[in-house]
Amino acid sequence: MKKYMIIGCLALSCSFATVVTPFGTESVLAAASKQTVHPTQIKNINEKNIISLIVAAQKHYVYTSSGGKGTGKIESFKIKNDPNAQEYRFLSADIGTPKKLSAYLTQVFTKQASETYIKERFITYQGRTAQLNADGGNLLQFDKATAKLLRSSGNVRDYQLIIPYPADVGMKPEVQIVTVQKEKGVWRIATPPEKLF
Repeated sequence: MKKYMIIGCLALSCSFATVVTPFGTESVLAAASKQTVHPTQIKNINEKNIISLIVAAQKHYVYTSSGGKGTGKIESFKIKNDPNAQEYRFLSADIGTPKKLSAYLTQVFTKQASETYIKERFITYQGRTAQLNADGGNLLQFDKATAKLLRSSGNVRDYQLIIPYPADVGMKPEVQIVTVQKEKGVWRIATPPEKLF
């Protein structure tokens, strides 16, 4: 009997527990409900949480454009009878087929933006996904960007991003427009990755 009373008292005390915040106190339940939503699961987008979606999208872009998981060994090849004799490399196994690559990209980009990027930057060779053997990127700090809503129409919104460079670079921030679209109840980046990053 004492065991059940202790458990009951513990449960009751937890329901009255409070968290101290800069604005006073609030219940643990209320504090828990304010936890940050994962960037791939944003259902109500705004000028604050779009930045977390942009940062997640940038990580996906960098991961795919650099070939995926670094294994230390790059499997490169040249396509026979290619007049340009360009060198390609296979992507890592986790994103190494068109289906896997698409599934990975559509975690943050719309299906259409993902397909545009795949069509422009990747090839399928011997059943595997490959890309030109080159790396790219920029110094823009998307995690420090600010966003302003420009247009909202149903499940599509356009935001203006102001993205700074690192202070020691001495360059003015860049201004870009990004379109987001709600797909299957969550927001995705509708601007193809290479236009954004």
